Amino acid sequence: MKEPLLWFVLIGASLFVADQFSEADAIVVNDVVRKQIATLWETQMGLKPSDDELDSLVHDWVREEVFYREALRLGLDQEDTIVRRRLVQKLGFLAREVDDESITAKDMQAYYRENIADYTLPIRYSLSQVYFKNPAQYDSLMHRLAEGSNWKELGDSSMLPRSLVRKSERRVTSTFGTEFTTQLTGLIEGKWIGPITSTFGNHIVRLEQLTPEEQRPLAFIEKQVIADLLHQRREDSLNDYYRELLDQYEVVYE
Repeated sequence: MKEPLLWFVLIGASLFVADQFSEADAIVVNDVVRKQIATLWETQMGLKPSDDELDSLVHDWVREEVFYREALRLGLDQEDTIVRRRLVQKLGFLAREVDDESITAKDMQAYYRENIADYTLPIRYSLSQVYFKNPAQYDSLMHRLAEGSNWKELGDSSMLPRSLVRKSERRVTSTFGTEFTTQLTGLIEGKWIGPITSTFGNHIVRLEQLTPEEQRPLAFIEKQVIADLLHQRREDSLNDYYRELLDQYEVVYE
């Protein structure tokens, strides 16, 4: 009885026997579970499940629950990057819970004023352009434009639009490229200017209108402002939750 090894063997055997005969937590399938399963099915399919469909869904749920519990028992959730990220993501969703009904008109107006730059339309360009490949065509094209020829019928054909209406510098760049956009400052409203080059070739461009920056009225973008404010509050809630949790842990950088 004084042999430590004997005690070790006896205790180990006892624990093994207890584990073998211990009854696992029961998987309870009650009306609440059935209702949750049926509701999920109805949400996804748009129809209530029939009795046979519900029986099949319950069977699948039990099968999934058995595999889930066994996976946890075997520790398959440990050191698994995918499971780790999914749990972090789920906790993040819970921490971001913010009641959108708590947002008042005063809150929305204050957020709108504080972030007015985000709701201000940038300078926009309305342009007409004549595209041509060969630089030698420039003088001839300018002469015909000066004579009043129909500019839509001049130049070479291409997939590029002949005109843009109230497009931001970013949108102009996405259409004609950065090289073209850098030359916009040289345009004169109502006058054909060229040659303006781009990655596609050459252009003669007329500035039809330059629309200045414009603040969008709150009345027209209330839904967007509320969505943005709600997003910010959710992020603030998550950050606050993180800081509270961080105080409970010791982080050692080695």
